[in-house]
Amino acid sequence: MNKVLISAFRPFHKSSNNYSSEVLKYISSDTFAIDKVIVDVVYDESYKELSNYDLNHYDLILALGEARSRHELTIEKQAINLSSCSIPDNKGNLKKQEIINNNQENILQTKLDLSLLDAFTISNDAGKYVCNNLYFHLLENYPNKSLFIHIPECDNLEENYKKYAENIINIINVLLKNKK
Repeated sequence: MNKVLISAFRPFHKSSNNYSSEVLKYISSDTFAIDKVIVDVVYDESYKELSNYDLNHYDLILALGEARSRHELTIEKQAINLSSCSIPDNKGNLKKQEIINNNQENILQTKLDLSLLDAFTISNDAGKYVCNNLYFHLLENYPNKSLFIHIPECDNLEENYKKYAENIINIINVLLKNKK
């Protein structure tokens, strides 16, 4: 059976919840094994938290984050080698135009075949906050099996959490079925 690691974030910046962790609660499957982890919204440390797992052991590593300004589920094609945001992370770190890794390319892209997911919106902009930072680290180390998905505004409605969880399960099934 295929094994999938799915991460989501804790709340941040005055929010009482994070849509990614709310959606994660509704993700389950009989067709693949899932390990779930909630990571903190802290530059570089969110990846270190994931690294506590044997990431080589997974067929797919899926990171979820929230993008409340978006109106639909968004699959991120790439991450940029830059952290910069107007709000601090959960430890108070405020990054302004900081390179993540001086020894790496400016843009890293997933090697997963996103053309299989043409029913979904594909984005080239994972932002410059902790979501992008986590995704960049994943793509540095596991480009053939890493993907980031942003969860849009959910209005804190259980039906929306369930709908996005179902979409994510479908995405995982398509990627696993077609994984080389």
